[in-house]
Amino acid sequence: MEIAKFKEVVRQYKVVFFDAYGVLKKHNGIMNGVKEMLDFLKEEGIEFYIITNDASRSPELLAKTYHEAGIEIIKADNLISSAMMSMTFLKENIHPGASVAYLGRNTSEFFIKGADLVPVRIENVEPKDYPDIEAIVLFDDGGYEFHPGINKTLNLIRGTDVPVVVANPDLIYPVNNGETALAIGSIANMFEAVANRKFFRFGKPDVSVFKYAFDRVNKERKISKREILMVGDTLATDIIGGNNFGIDTALVLSGSTIPKQAEVMIQETGIEPTHICISVVD
Repeated sequence: MEIAKFKEVVRQYKVVFFDAYGVLKKHNGIMNGVKEMLDFLKEEGIEFYIITNDASRSPELLAKTYHEAGIEIIKADNLISSAMMSMTFLKENIHPGASVAYLGRNTSEFFIKGADLVPVRIENVEPKDYPDIEAIVLFDDGGYEFHPGINKTLNLIRGTDVPVVVANPDLIYPVNNGETALAIGSIANMFEAVANRKFFRFGKPDVSVFKYAFDRVNKERKISKREILMVGDTLATDIIGGNNFGIDTALVLSGSTIPKQAEVMIQETGIEPTHICISVVD
């Protein structure tokens, strides 16, 4: 397994798509050296975007978390989230003014309101309200009392036949250096199995989010796929998604995929990154 220096790799491209967790930040904040790395990209004239499955906050609030860490170069326009795809789906498929029930944090209401719809917390939905609900969105694993929230959601899904949108398909997320927790994607899988339903999912590894980012890039200037690099820490989302879209990929060993497991995981999954780096700050 050949390890390359990130700076040497990234100079080969005009645009970089970064994953967020495990690449730019961890459970305890932004990784040391990320600000300097982004400044380096600016000096080299390399454009960047952050493609994240984080559906808990608007692009403006996501950008604010970087600003609070002293990284002003990241703007809302640099952020592309799976929830933005979910918002587009709602806007195109649910008539304006309809009520949409959601599971997650209050800050996720941005994406329902952005589709000209009315957000309703699932905890506030009673069986008598079911006929008024025209879609259900699963945003996050937190922001509600877990056990009653899960049961309320399950009964709402079973008691209606409206579309169910999974705005973050991630199965797990890191909570510290050694532990992970179930993400909303895993909870959605349980709901699907129990309710015998098929949900609409948006985000990596689906190629639609990469196309969305690619179209965003090409609004500014003409860029070909061979000039774009996708950087991520997870083979099953970041790397396979980039590979399937037809862009080069760089697996970093600073997050979900750790150095001692990387080679075996690549062999077992058959998911081959174009490059392998220790981190984006090496």
